[in-house]
Amino acid sequence: MRAEAEPVSESQWLSLRWMAASRLAVALALTLLLSLDGARTGVGWLGNPTLFGWAAGLYLAAAFVFLVAIGPLKPRFHPQLAVHALTDLLALVVMLHAASGLRGGFGVLVVAAVTAASVLSTRLMAAFFAASASLLLLGEAALSWLRSDGSGAGLPMMAGLTGAACFVTAMLVNWLATQLRRQEEISRARGEDLRNQLAVTQRVVAELEQGVLVIAPDGRIRAMNPAARELLGAGAEDTGGAGMAAVARACVQWREAGARPGEQRELLLPPREAPAARPAAPSVDEAGGSMGGATAGGEAPRGAPLRVMLRFVATPGGDSVLMLEDLRRAEERAQQLKLASMGRLSASIAHEIRNPLGAIRHANALLAERLDDPAQARLSKIIEDNTLRIDRVVTDVLSVSRRERPGDETIEMAPFLSAFAEEFAAQAGVPRERIALAVDTPRPMRFDANHLRQILVNLVGNALRYASARPSSVRVSWRERGPHRLELRVSDDGPGLSPEMQQQAFEPFFTTEARGTGLGLYLTRELCVANGASIRYEPPFGPRPGAFVVEPRADAAA
Repeated sequence: MRAEAEPVSESQWLSLRWMAASRLAVALALTLLLSLDGARTGVGWLGNPTLFGWAAGLYLAAAFVFLVAIGPLKPRFHPQLAVHALTDLLALVVMLHAASGLRGGFGVLVVAAVTAASVLSTRLMAAFFAASASLLLLGEAALSWLRSDGSGAGLPMMAGLTGAACFVTAMLVNWLATQLRRQEEISRARGEDLRNQLAVTQRVVAELEQGVLVIAPDGRIRAMNPAARELLGAGAEDTGGAGMAAVARACVQWREAGARPGEQRELLLPPREAPAARPAAPSVDEAGGSMGGATAGGEAPRGAPLRVMLRFVATPGGDSVLMLEDLRRAEERAQQLKLASMGRLSASIAHEIRNPLGAIRHANALLAERLDDPAQARLSKIIEDNTLRIDRVVTDVLSVSRRERPGDETIEMAPFLSAFAEEFAAQAGVPRERIALAVDTPRPMRFDANHLRQILVNLVGNALRYASARPSSVRVSWRERGPHRLELRVSDDGPGLSPEMQQQAFEPFFTTEARGTGLGLYLTRELCVANGASIRYEPPFGPRPGAFVVEPRADAAA
């Protein structure tokens, strides 16, 4: 017989403690029965009071020890159960013999002891306990019959019937207990699966970009994810917010209209509470949105109404699940997809244009060598200028479409900017003194050097076109705005961008010049994004000139 035939649940240990406590109560009650002996009451129901007293006292002591020892001996369940059950049987049969035998009704206690042990034991152990009880009862009956004067002829039969009752009860109770334990294990496993599934679902819902609300039939909010709290302006501990009234009204209207699952409805949420005003001027981020009240993630400006799309989902329990999507973000994603598709198409077209364009330029150069008429030479010059312009467009489009993986270089800004200014002034044919440099922090910048050089070429070239001809009319500065914030600023003394231009400055093919390609700032933004940086435009504010600001990622300083 294996003592540890199957794993033991916590409920079985609890049942063993209750069984030990019940044993202690029964032992105490049997000890008190000594007061009812015939020596004091005249009843004389105990055949051997001395034996009964010793057995009851030892049983009471054993019951107390068993109850106390369960905790220290907890890893060993079945050995403890076997000792407890055999002690019960032995003590009860001894007290049964000391009393009036099976005729006195003590056999019921033996059957009860076998039943209790069978509830917690294995099938083999239950059969062992029933067999032990039967043997002890038969032995007691045989001993009583041998000592009797012939009146105990029926004792062996009574012992056999009681033993049979022990077997039947033990097997039946053990089977029922085993089934209950299996159901308990199944329920526990299913509960664990449900908890795991719920945890995964909660994690997934919490990470969704869409807002999710669960609304009870009476309008109460049962749950909402962080995205919904952000859209509705709700705090971390509250289920209200500025937009909840509008959402509740929309939910009521949906239910009154028939509660069709999957129905979508556009909703204009009230303006969110604006944060405390900052002294700094508003600026424009790389997507063209105002940063005076918006984040770089594309949120609606603070104080402006928020357009959301509601999608209603009914549940069997009567609750309503609402999906909220910020239409501004959806439109931005659609715009990005459109730009990506347009970029691929433009790259394909540019690749096809480059070869015939080269042939045109070559033919025009050969033709120009034979032209003596100034008017015809001027026409040839127009052809050359426009083919060069088309070639610049092709080069920029292909640069955007290729977007190679950037390197991660540590750039010392003082020597880098100095070398760039000298090189750019020489190539562009502008006086070097028009470009002023200011390096206010020794911290380096982690960036792809070629990408940074191309960004500066675009920004400084734009600044020189709109700046005056005075010295230091264009200023490139590298400074530290906080413990983890660095920025590269390119400013000029020109009039700055108009509000309309600020909204479209970083869009492809937007230009205000007849000879411009409209891809310079778009390419600049793409290079910044590829290096984990951001770019924005800050318009003039008081004495401060307008500037394009490149802010590298937080770990950009070595």
